[in-house]
Amino acid sequence: IPDICCLLVTITVLSCQWNHSIAASKDTINIGFLAEYSQMRVTLGGLPLAVEDVNKNANLLPGKTLTFTPFDIGNKMSAYRVRPLRFMTEMKEKRVKAFIGPDESCTTEALLASAWNIPMLSFKCSDSIVSNKSTFHTFARTLAPASKVSKSVISLLNAYDWKKFAIVVGSKPIWGSDVASAIQELAESRNFTITHFKHISDYIPIKKTLSQIENIIEETYATTRIYVFIGEHIAMVDFVRCLQNRKLLERGEYIVISVDDEIYNANRRVNIMERNYLDPYIRKEKSKSLDKISFRSVIKISMTYPQNPHIRDICAKIKEYARKAPFLVPYHQRVFENISVPIYGLHLYDSVMIYARAITEVLQLGGDINDGNLVMSHIFNRSYHSIQGFDVFIDSNGDAEGNYTVITLQSDPNAGNSGNSLAKMSMLPVGFFVYNKDSVIPEFRYIKNGRPIQWLNGRPPLAEPMCGFHGELCPRKKLDWRYLVTGPLCAFVLIVAIALFLKHYRYEQTLAGLLWKVDMKEVTVINLGEYNNPTHKNIVQICRQSILVVGEPNKRSFTNIALFRGNIVAMKKIHKKNVDITRSIRKELKLMREVRHENIINFIGASIDHGSVIIFTTYCARGSLEDVLANEDLHLDHMFIASLVTDILKGMIYLHDSEIISHGNLRSSNCLIDSRWVCQISDFGLHELKAGQDEPNKIELEMKRALTMAPELLRDAYRPARGSQKGDIYSFGILLYEMIGRKGTWGETTYTNEEIIELVKSPDILQHGVFRPALSYLDIPTYIRQCLCLCWEEDPEVRPDIRLVRMHLKELQAGLKPNIFDNMLAIMEKYAYNLEGLVQERTNLLYEEKKKTDMLLYQMLPKTVAELLKSGDPVKAECFDCVTILFSDIVGFTELCTTSTPFEVVEMLNELYTCCDSIISNYDVYKVETIGDAYMVVSGLPLKNGNRHVGEIASLALHLIETVGNLKIRHKPTQMMQLRIGLHSGPCAAGVVGQKMPRYCLFGDTVNTASRMESTGEAMKIHISELTYQLLQNIGGYICVERGLTSIKGKGDLRTYWLIKRLKPEVRSLMISDWAPDLISTVDSSNSCYTQNHSEDNSLLQMKNLRSGSCNCATKSLYSRRSDDNFTNTLDPSALQKISEPVQINCNQLCVCRLKSSQVFNNRSPRSAPSITFRL
Repeated sequence: IPDICCLLVTITVLSCQWNHSIAASKDTINIGFLAEYSQMRVTLGGLPLAVEDVNKNANLLPGKTLTFTPFDIGNKMSAYRVRPLRFMTEMKEKRVKAFIGPDESCTTEALLASAWNIPMLSFKCSDSIVSNKSTFHTFARTLAPASKVSKSVISLLNAYDWKKFAIVVGSKPIWGSDVASAIQELAESRNFTITHFKHISDYIPIKKTLSQIENIIEETYATTRIYVFIGEHIAMVDFVRCLQNRKLLERGEYIVISVDDEIYNANRRVNIMERNYLDPYIRKEKSKSLDKISFRSVIKISMTYPQNPHIRDICAKIKEYARKAPFLVPYHQRVFENISVPIYGLHLYDSVMIYARAITEVLQLGGDINDGNLVMSHIFNRSYHSIQGFDVFIDSNGDAEGNYTVITLQSDPNAGNSGNSLAKMSMLPVGFFVYNKDSVIPEFRYIKNGRPIQWLNGRPPLAEPMCGFHGELCPRKKLDWRYLVTGPLCAFVLIVAIALFLKHYRYEQTLAGLLWKVDMKEVTVINLGEYNNPTHKNIVQICRQSILVVGEPNKRSFTNIALFRGNIVAMKKIHKKNVDITRSIRKELKLMREVRHENIINFIGASIDHGSVIIFTTYCARGSLEDVLANEDLHLDHMFIASLVTDILKGMIYLHDSEIISHGNLRSSNCLIDSRWVCQISDFGLHELKAGQDEPNKIELEMKRALTMAPELLRDAYRPARGSQKGDIYSFGILLYEMIGRKGTWGETTYTNEEIIELVKSPDILQHGVFRPALSYLDIPTYIRQCLCLCWEEDPEVRPDIRLVRMHLKELQAGLKPNIFDNMLAIMEKYAYNLEGLVQERTNLLYEEKKKTDMLLYQMLPKTVAELLKSGDPVKAECFDCVTILFSDIVGFTELCTTSTPFEVVEMLNELYTCCDSIISNYDVYKVETIGDAYMVVSGLPLKNGNRHVGEIASLALHLIETVGNLKIRHKPTQMMQLRIGLHSGPCAAGVVGQKMPRYCLFGDTVNTASRMESTGEAMKIHISELTYQLLQNIGGYICVERGLTSIKGKGDLRTYWLIKRLKPEVRSLMISDWAPDLISTVDSSNSCYTQNHSEDNSLLQMKNLRSGSCNCATKSLYSRRSDDNFTNTLDPSALQKISEPVQINCNQLCVCRLKSSQVFNNRSPRSAPSITFRL
């Protein structure tokens, strides 16, 4: 029976889900519901209740029916965390119009809904990231994020003008840090002052934690009166008690605003007040009274309790619908009778109603309800009336702002029965917050019944005492303000008067002083023509050399120099006979002494004696800018021009900012250049001293000045001597034009100076406008052209100031140092770096060439001998106790020479010995020489190798026989190449013979005997002496066959042997070394025994042996020699059988041994190489 009941329940559930999951028809709007059923048993009924109310309401979705498709997403922290996405995909295929949910975390689901442009309304999700509407643009929620309470806190603070406050935040609840940060950010944006921001670690009501709270109060109470406390209630209670222990709450001067996330129920205020807030922490009646006094300074901000009078019936219906299909929550008395419906059930109901209202508005406007963005636009920035009984505002981020209530201790006749007034108090709501669409911060309002906050001292506390925390805002009480004011005032006036008098006195003393005066007795005038005076000769020579840098002395506009106190100074004579040093002239001289700048000429002083006036300034060795521009031999590149322009601008900025105010005569002759190529501006100031001069060439000088003068100054007959700053801007434009063009002040023009001045002075003469230097022939950047035009504006007010000119020309100095000298140093440094790189590159090339030379030398002589020769040390002959020598020659070489051309013989030998050279490089041997067809190799010298020399030579001989036996003669394809090899071991002497083309030669009977072994041998056989045979037997691994007694010239009959093969692979891993030349290639490369690789120097191609799982073609071919080979016919069959025993031939590959073409040997033109084919 239980199984049948379970089956029926399952069928019912599936049937209900099927009915609710049917694709929405034209008159049906289906929404999807995602929730974790196990955590929402009594809350689930809010969805079907809301859907039913929507369908019953004629004003909502007229002509439409709202349905829903529910899915249990399970525990998202478990393995079912991907279920919501799968369910959302299935519901999307069923054409749901919106998603309700999910609870808890919703970031991934909201992102997916936004990607599909489907609305999603959550009733429990608290993720903060979903508030970003640039990503989650179709998401909204009826549950206010915890940080939203920050706006209510700021509103309450603003209502009572509490602009300064402290924040105390605990580690719990977990949302405390977010709320504190939100309050801090909002307060700073509203110009509130947060005096302190303190943290309380995990709170446990023990003495240690209380001391932590006491420390916070100790640090903050002196500079704050308002505390915003965010933390657990038990911690807040102890915080208030610690304030009371310090007697801070008795007079109502401090206030604590506590942020609480619990919903306050006014109908259960007695329980909340006594049981949950105070009573668990109060043990004595006296403590109860003290705490009630303390808590009158506590304001709590809590979530507003539902105001709907029918909320009980609504919650009962939610429970009822949760037990119905499709949820079918099993009935449990503890759940359905004792537990209230969580607030999330009401938020779930509101989510459905909000969506229904938005859809209704979209349909009435003729919109598309499938457009999620359109639907959400009817939800954002709007208020809705919640089923809780109050209005809730949803902001532009889709977050419900939340409704919060302000609760304080208020008089309550229903609280307690004693006559004590303190006992008749409980926590009651006193205010709430109202949002509107245009304001960010809600408005704080009292509850309608007019219940005010009962402040402890009858008024709200102040955020800061009227006199400040330390009394700094209130002056001390004075006994008689007239004395207190008059005394300091008189003292101040007296001090100011004395200071002014001292300042004036010092100023007058400075003016009267003669710091500017130069005694002509200390001045030695230098004549560049004097060379006889040994005292001045060096200085004069230096001056002449400096002057000659830019031109001849007679072409210089400023050449009078003198020696003053060991320094070279420049002299300029003022053409006035008598000068009366007035106070104004003294002021000018003092001001000139104070002017100091890198780009301003330094004023040394003046001499006014003997009827002459001379001005002394620092000497600029390279003359004026006019001299530099006129010198055609001096090339001025962009770096020079940019540096000079920058120097002039910096100097003019300093002048315009100083008391000099303006220059008045800025032109190229007044811009001097010192030895470091730094431009310095001169001929400014001292206008009263210079006034009234009787200059000999006054008309010419005035003409030059007028060429660079601004038009408004030319037209002013009473123009000031110092000109104007705007006039300096015009003169700078002319100077910049002169520097760029290098064609004179006005460039190449057909007008005379008088005509130019008249045209500038009277622009009405020209019909096309003002007259300015021509820019058409200059190839200059646009920014310079624009700057010139701005500087030459006719209206002075339109011209930029000198700093703006520098901004216009900022691009001119891009990437350069501040002055020419630094730029030149940078260029020299860069050149030094390049030179170092070039030297390193040449050194590397030299090293590579040295390596090539050494390599060539090592091929001609042994390395040890070559090193001795390179170091210049003599090479002494050396005796070796035992070495092994190999001689070989070509069988029938004489006959071949008679039937072949010399070129063919040379080609044949080159190919043969190149092959042999590549083979011997793999053995510890030294090639002594080749003479004709003879090939001589030795092992055991010049570096001794013990008894390994006989094995190295024996293995080399076998290798040569094997390789050469497979070669054909290129010009005689039918004839095989045959070698005859002889070996002998014994002592010998070696040394270098000769100085020109020195040779490393061997001497001794061993050499002769080895040669006899070769000459008495046979074709394709290795003839060895008895001593060599004995040495091979000692090391083992080689098979030899006795030949018998052989007549040796000069030796008589000697017993000799034939070297047949090598047995032990330990002597050398393979007969053909890994670095043997690539002379063998297979027909099928996929089954090859060897792989071919080209070396970088394009020399001999190398043959690599595959050590594992491959056959050794050269070794196997040695064992399976052709039947017509001479030595196989002479061997005893039993000996041959023994020789072949270790060999197992499992490879029948066809290998081709091919000599490489001219690309390998001697770089000759390509020729077809003969091939020798043999079968394994």
